Amino acid sequence: MSNLIRASRNTLLTVFIIILPASILFANDVGERVIKHGTFDDDLYLAGGEVELQATVNGDVTVAGGQIDLDGEIKGDLMAAGGKVVLRSLVSDDVRLAGGEVDIQAPVGDDVIATGGRVRLDRKAKVGGRALISGGDIRIGSNIAQELRAAGGRIVLTGQVQGDVYLRSGQIEIGPGAVINGDLYTYGPRAADIAEGANIVGEIKHTEVKVPVAKIVGRLIGVALVLLIGLMLAAVVFYLIFPNVSQRASQSLRNEPWPCLGYGLAVFAGTPIIIIILLSIAVGTWLALLLLAAYLMMLLLGYFTGALFIGETGLRLIGKTDPTKTWRVIGLCVALALLVIINAIPIIGSLIFWLVLLGGMGALKRQLYLAYKQD
Repeated sequence: MSNLIRASRNTLLTVFIIILPASILFANDVGERVIKHGTFDDDLYLAGGEVELQATVNGDVTVAGGQIDLDGEIKGDLMAAGGKVVLRSLVSDDVRLAGGEVDIQAPVGDDVIATGGRVRLDRKAKVGGRALISGGDIRIGSNIAQELRAAGGRIVLTGQVQGDVYLRSGQIEIGPGAVINGDLYTYGPRAADIAEGANIVGEIKHTEVKVPVAKIVGRLIGVALVLLIGLMLAAVVFYLIFPNVSQRASQSLRNEPWPCLGYGLAVFAGTPIIIIILLSIAVGTWLALLLLAAYLMMLLLGYFTGALFIGETGLRLIGKTDPTKTWRVIGLCVALALLVIINAIPIIGSLIFWLVLLGGMGALKRQLYLAYKQD
């Protein structure tokens, strides 16, 4: 199953390193809703809140968006990432998809690599090569010309596979009508549930794999701690390099919270629009890239500013009305740790996250503007 793990990892790396930046920076069209019709002879890059492609594309297609609906014909490769990805286009070459929901309803000429919370291969989704799938809930009803490898929380196979099948899950179901012309290898705490009417030509081999819950939880905690420590170090460096600006921004947030939230919301919502406008102008590409880098940095530093405000508020509550740098650093680190814990709470955690981010970003932006105006 190592090939599946590597394929899933590479899919995610492709999504975050190639698909999203390429779709935004080189997009033929960017917007809240993007709809494309007709015929395109070159590669196509699209990005938007909703993306609909109902066209023939003679090259590759790369898409990023919240809701992605693809229909027509793609004669090259397809790479797409989004909240929900629905593929109805005939794709002549490879397909790489990632999303909360991935729904493949059309033939694919070569390999399919897909990962998501829910992944579905419809019976119309004939795969000309291999299928490498990972996800929470996986349902495969298609005809796969070569081997199938899948790993997930639940796997249901009702289609036909011409090669060997490798499945890793706590719940594996081989439904009636399923055909496997090779061997079936399953990995999990129990063997697959094979329905009557399923046809498996080769051998059936099960390897019992117990889920090491304690080990997994330990690793997750370890990763979380490493990320938290990295976040703390970055925040402390920011404060120590710019102590006056960060303290004045924190004070501004304490004295005028609502204007700071307004500034933060304006910067958060307005900057992406400016970036999109600059990208649509040939001479504005480099300026857009610089603005994008500054925007991402402002998001991070704004969150640090909000955390510094929370830390100083906590210090005031324990009587430290004029704290030293050391106490401010301690308060900042404690605030970040508390925010990480609070952010895990549904709804309330998200609300607090946005208040801290927008308030801190607005206060920092306001302070930088005042400093520039004084100069």
